[in-house]
Amino acid sequence: MDKKRSFPLILLTILFIFSLSVFYPRTVWSYPGAIYDHPVKDKVVAITFDDGPMPVYTTQILDILDHYQAKATFFMIGERMKEYPGIVKEVSEHGHVIANHTFTHPANLRTLDDRQVQWELKAASDVSESLTGQRVYLFRPPRGIMDKRLMQTVREAGYEVIMWSICADNKAAPTPELMAKRVSDQIRPGQIILLHDGRVPERKMDVEATRLILADLSEKGYRFVSVPELIDLATMPKPPTVSHKSRWPFRF
Repeated sequence: MDKKRSFPLILLTILFIFSLSVFYPRTVWSYPGAIYDHPVKDKVVAITFDDGPMPVYTTQILDILDHYQAKATFFMIGERMKEYPGIVKEVSEHGHVIANHTFTHPANLRTLDDRQVQWELKAASDVSESLTGQRVYLFRPPRGIMDKRLMQTVREAGYEVIMWSICADNKAAPTPELMAKRVSDQIRPGQIILLHDGRVPERKMDVEATRLILADLSEKGYRFVSVPELIDLATMPKPPTVSHKSRWPFRF
């Protein structure tokens, strides 16, 4: 193949890899310092929910969690916490952890400068603390988009970056049953499972998928803990930390 013919192919390959790094970063690399799972001896996993709180869906999920005596971690958006403070308090009162998912849920956190990122973190945490009396230093970036600069900025602000092992939401899993099967097929102790409870109407599928996932994993002998509990149970050394605290593609 001559150089003129090979150049378009090389260019397309570069553009493809770049697009993956922007829209589906977990398929290209993982971010050093971020937590995707924590190896443990016991059959425990951490269930997490992004993008809430949201009327109906979040409260329905709370009922399911109560039924299975499960504890979860909710990565909430600051704007939505301000809009639905009662739900935030209810989640906290049920013993679940409320973590940081930015204040406005930017489509691409990489487009923000350091000051803007710091504001997103602080504004969301301020709302959470004002409603629950607690400030939890766990952060998950919207859509999982990070880079080296953002990682440094977030960690310098005192946060652990929490990603996930399995995302139930996936284009190949368009029904609650397939979402649950996706988790069941990949599950192992110490993993972090990602579901959603807000932002779009289709989250009703996440509610039913949550019910199916907890029923299936309970039968397999799993317990459900918060992310901080999972980290505390870890049998492997923890990554360096400054404070305590699926895979793509999925639907946004």
